[in-house]
Amino acid sequence: MCGIAGAISIRADLDITALVDDITLSQTARGPDARAVRRLACGQAQVVFGHNRLSIIDLSEAANQPMTDAARRFTIVFNGEIYNYRELRAELETRGVVFATASDTEVLLEAYRAWGEKAFTRLFGMFALAIHDKFTGRVVLARDRFGVKPLYVWDNGRTLVFASTPGRIAAWAGLGPDLAYVERGLRLKYYEDDTERTPYAGLTSVPAGCWTAVTPSGAGLRREGGRYYDLASAVAHERAVQVGMDVEALERRIRERLADACDIRMRADVPVGLSLSGGVDSSAVAAFTAPLHADMVGYSFGHPDAPESEAPLVETLAGWTPVRPRYVWPTRPAEIADLFWRTLAVQDAPFPHASMMAQHAVFRAARADGVKVLLGGQGGDEAFMGYRKFYLFYAQATLRRPTFADAVHLGAALPSFAGAVAGRASLFWRERGRYAGKGLGARLALHAEDDGNMGMSADQDPAERQRLDVTRYSLPSLLRYEDRNSLGASVESRLPFMDHRVIEMGLALPERAKLANGFGKWMLRSALRGRIPDAIRLNRDKRGFDVNQDRWIDQGLGQVLRDALHERRAGIAHWLPAGGDIDTLFGDAALKAERTAFAEAVSLIWLGDRA
Repeated sequence: MCGIAGAISIRADLDITALVDDITLSQTARGPDARAVRRLACGQAQVVFGHNRLSIIDLSEAANQPMTDAARRFTIVFNGEIYNYRELRAELETRGVVFATASDTEVLLEAYRAWGEKAFTRLFGMFALAIHDKFTGRVVLARDRFGVKPLYVWDNGRTLVFASTPGRIAAWAGLGPDLAYVERGLRLKYYEDDTERTPYAGLTSVPAGCWTAVTPSGAGLRREGGRYYDLASAVAHERAVQVGMDVEALERRIRERLADACDIRMRADVPVGLSLSGGVDSSAVAAFTAPLHADMVGYSFGHPDAPESEAPLVETLAGWTPVRPRYVWPTRPAEIADLFWRTLAVQDAPFPHASMMAQHAVFRAARADGVKVLLGGQGGDEAFMGYRKFYLFYAQATLRRPTFADAVHLGAALPSFAGAVAGRASLFWRERGRYAGKGLGARLALHAEDDGNMGMSADQDPAERQRLDVTRYSLPSLLRYEDRNSLGASVESRLPFMDHRVIEMGLALPERAKLANGFGKWMLRSALRGRIPDAIRLNRDKRGFDVNQDRWIDQGLGQVLRDALHERRAGIAHWLPAGGDIDTLFGDAALKAERTAFAEAVSLIWLGDRA
C-alpha cells in the first residue's frame, strides 16, 4: 500500500519534477517507509514518476519503487497489493522469468511485460498503477476492478498529471471544488460513483476496472483506453455456474471463496490485525483468519462498559475465536476535536457522518501499536444484500411483476422483517427522499444539477439495483472513506469481501437466498452457522462504527464546527441560505435534529478552505 504520482508532458519549460516531488511529499502518510522521484527517458517528452512506500511485502530496499524490469524497458509505480502474486510468480517462472526480489511489485511488472493490458484480468487484488514503456514513450494507467485504490488524473492535452490524492494536483492546476459533487453528497449521501467525477472540477479519476494510456504524439498527448472488467458479464457467468446447486453446495461455495479471500490477504511480512465492528462481515473475516494465525488483535470502536457500542458483541466474538480485542473510545472534547480535524485533512473531501472519524481513530490506534495491516468487512452488505432497503426493493419488484413463488416468499418474510425495523421506522421515513424524491433537502445554496434519487427504477430489478450499490451508490464512497482513513494513518486496509470472486458470487445468488426470515444476507448468515456466535449471526441491527454523534456534538464537536464556520464566513457566505445565521443553522439542536446539518457544516468548512 503506497502513494503514487507522476506526470508526462511535451512542454520543455514545465518543471514537472518539482510538481511530482511536491505531490509525493504531501502523500508521505500513505508511504512513510521510502520516497523516490525519478525522471524517465522519453525522447522529446518529459516523464517523471514518484512513489511513497508503505512496506508490507519484501521489506528490502530492492523492492522500492519506481521499479524497472531487468530488460530496462518498463518502469512501474504501484499502489495496492496483488494477493495472488505467488501464483503469478510461479507461472512466470515457468516462462523463464528470473526474479530479483520477493515483492508483488516485480511480479506485477513482469506480468505486464508478458501479457500487456491483459495482465490486469489475472490480478486478484487492489491496485492503481502507472507503467512507462521506454521504447514507445507510452504511459499506461490502470485501476482495480472496483476502484478500491484511487487514481486521479489532470490532462490538458499537452501535460498529464496523476496521483493517489487529489489536493496537490488541484492546487497546482488552479481547480476549484465541484459543487455538484458536494450537492449530491448532501442530498443523497454518496459522493464517488462509477464515472470520472472527483471532488474538484476539472480533475478526473480513472474509472474502476479500466485502463487509460497516453503517448507523446507531435504537439500533444494521444489518449486511448478501455475497460478490462465488466461486472454484469462476470455475474452472469457466475449465475450460470450456480444453476443446479442446492443450498448446501452454495453455502460451501461461500465458505470456500471467503476462506481463500481471507487467506491470500494474510500474505504480509509485517503484523496483520483485524478491524471488528461486532457485525456479521468483520466477524466472518475473524472466523476465517484468527484460528490460523496466533495472537491476532482486533481493533474495535467501543468500550466494554458502553453497552450501546460494538464492544459487547466483540467480547462475545472473542469468546469464540482467538482474537485479542483492542478498544478505541475517545471521550475527551480535545480528543474529539483533534480527531475531526485529522479526519477532514486525510479525507480532503466532505463526509456525511462522524462515523468516518471513528474509522480513522481505529486505524490510528492500530498504527500506534505497530500494526501496518488491518483486515475488515467492507463490501459484505453490498455483495449479499445486507441493507434493509432491499426488502423494500424486493417487495416493489414483486408487486410490479408478481409471481406465485416470490409472493409466497415475501409474505412469509415480511412480518419478521417489519418487526425488526419497527424501531427504526422514523429513520427510514426521514431518509425516504434519497430513494423516492429529490433527496434529503439540503439547505445550502450550491445551485448544482439534479442527480435524481437512489431508488429502483421501473426498468430495474433488485439484482440490477444491487449491482449499482457495488458500482455507484454505496461502495465507491465507502471505499474512499476507507482508503483515506487507513492511509492517513499509514495502515493498509485489506477487504476480503471486495475479492471479485466473492462479489460476483454474492450478486449472482437469487434474491430469495439473500432475503429470508426477515434478514438480509441470509445465505451468508446460514453459511456461517457454527463459525460465529448466533448473537452476531442472527443480530438484525446493522453494525458499523457505532458513533453517538449527538453525544459528540454535546461534548464540544458542535462548537468546533461553528467556530470553524465563523472563521471561514467570508468565503462561504454566498452558499448559506438567505438570512442564514451560522449559530442557528448549526447550533447543537440543529446539528442533532436536521438530517443534513452535520454534512453541511463539514462541506462548508472544506469549501471555505478552498475559497
